[in-house]
Amino acid sequence: MNRLSKSSSRLKAMLMACASGAVLIASPALAQDGGTTVDPQLLVEQLVAEGVVTREQADRMIRNATVPAPQTQAQAPTQPPVPPGGVAADGTQTIPYVPQVVRDEIKEELRAELGSQAAAEGWSRPGETPEWTRRISLYGDVRARYEGIFMDDGNADIFEDFGAINRGDPQNINDSDPAYIPPPFLNTLEDRNRFQLRARLGIKAQIADWVSADVRIATGNDRTPVSTNQTMGTFGGGGYEIWLDRASIQLTPTESMAIDIGRFSNPFWTSELLFDQDMNFDGIAVSGRGNVGDSFALFGTAGAFPVFNTDLNFGSRNAPEGTGGPYESQDKYLFAAQAGFEFRPTDEINVRLAGGYFHYDNVEGQVSNPCYWYELTCSTDASRPAFQQFGNTMFPIRDVIYDGAPDPTLLPENQYFGLASKFEILNIHGALEYRPSNRFAVRLEGDFVKNLGWDRNVLTARAVNNLGPQITIPDPDNTNGTITVDGPYVGGDTGWHVRLAIGSALDAGQGNVTGAREGDWNAWLSYRHLESDAVLDAFADSDFHIGGTNAKGWQIGGNYAIAPNVLFGARWMSAEEIADAPFSVDRGFIDLLTRF
Repeated sequence: MNRLSKSSSRLKAMLMACASGAVLIASPALAQDGGTTVDPQLLVEQLVAEGVVTREQADRMIRNATVPAPQTQAQAPTQPPVPPGGVAADGTQTIPYVPQVVRDEIKEELRAELGSQAAAEGWSRPGETPEWTRRISLYGDVRARYEGIFMDDGNADIFEDFGAINRGDPQNINDSDPAYIPPPFLNTLEDRNRFQLRARLGIKAQIADWVSADVRIATGNDRTPVSTNQTMGTFGGGGYEIWLDRASIQLTPTESMAIDIGRFSNPFWTSELLFDQDMNFDGIAVSGRGNVGDSFALFGTAGAFPVFNTDLNFGSRNAPEGTGGPYESQDKYLFAAQAGFEFRPTDEINVRLAGGYFHYDNVEGQVSNPCYWYELTCSTDASRPAFQQFGNTMFPIRDVIYDGAPDPTLLPENQYFGLASKFEILNIHGALEYRPSNRFAVRLEGDFVKNLGWDRNVLTARAVNNLGPQITIPDPDNTNGTITVDGPYVGGDTGWHVRLAIGSALDAGQGNVTGAREGDWNAWLSYRHLESDAVLDAFADSDFHIGGTNAKGWQIGGNYAIAPNVLFGARWMSAEEIADAPFSVDRGFIDLLTRF
């Protein structure tokens, strides 16, 4: 009996193991072929019905075998159906299948298109920039300078500062007026030392093959047209001013022709007798150059340049009733033309010669309509120079009247001063250069100017400066007496300049030529004689004497490139007056200049 009971227990255990195996087989992972599965619940119920296990044992088996049901594929989130191919109402195009060959074609087309675009715009290789950036270039230079100005002990101190007078309120010239104050005078006695900076930064843009633009800014103490120097310490340690130095458009319709419009560098081949090296021109210039054979070339330039434009509201302020209103314009222009040739008989010799005519229109001062002594503005005040240096002959331009005044000798005569001469300048400029090698050359250069608009009789009748020594004449009011008066006008209309230069880079350090190879050098010696009214003093060299005209003397200097595009230079100038009282000035310069 006991043996039978043990056999029955072993049989039940085997059947329970079989049931458990069936449950495992019934898991989704063990699904049968044909899509059917074994239901474990039905299997256990069948075992109870067959008497293999009791109800309690079956419930325990089901309870112990119960686990969380895994998510089946049928229970996975449903995906939206793939839309059919075609174009939807909103413009979306659906392609349910793209063949591999079509995909390959699209990829190749994209690769070719992007490659062409990258090559055209310059970003196809590392380090390259887009094409438009290669049409723009930056340039500039920086110069540090020491300058010493040394006045001769024998100088006179009688030179009125006409530039200061014309920039400010009119000067009362009646010294009988109880309120008379003397005019400002030029410093002719005290030495000066100063340190200066010049910084210029420009951008050039090639708009098209034949159109380009140039914009440059620069330092400068003021609006002078002949210098961009900034004196260090001028503003007590404050910052410096920046000016628009150039802004121009250049058209080159042919290789041999250029048209400049705006504000640009000097388009003429001239020396500092006529124009300072820093001088820029407002207006329009047309330049051309053409070769005649292998060794001969012709060149020329012509242009029109506004020098002064009358203020829109220039007119009276406190004129008597019925006589006021806007005044006539006093616009001023320069019309100029130059033509020349360049001849190279051998590889070592070069000859250059040019002739030019520079006509300044309406720069001569004009006598005003009758103007009461108390009026603030007279009709020709705008005919005075907007800027001037030293040298040109001046005369008072206001016709002051005292109608109704009780005693005119005690009233002010407020005056501005205009240029006493016309300026119609003939210029001849030549140079002979011999260069036996690329490391050495010699150049002899000469320049001549003559003012064809100058008239000694006119200037003698009106000049208040550039006069000879005082003379004694009979007193017209006392037959037995004499008076001392200023001597007659002794100014002139001619100027000339000779310069000898040697070195490997003859132009380095001159004007806009600021670059050189390391080791390049030059040295030069020159002499200048420029009479008072030979040229307009406003635009002449600003370094010689005190800047302007009415001076003669020597210059010596040189430059050496201590590194590529880094120049060290020095100059010494010794000059004295040609007309008027004694006025001698020596000036020394030491420069360090670099460009980029």
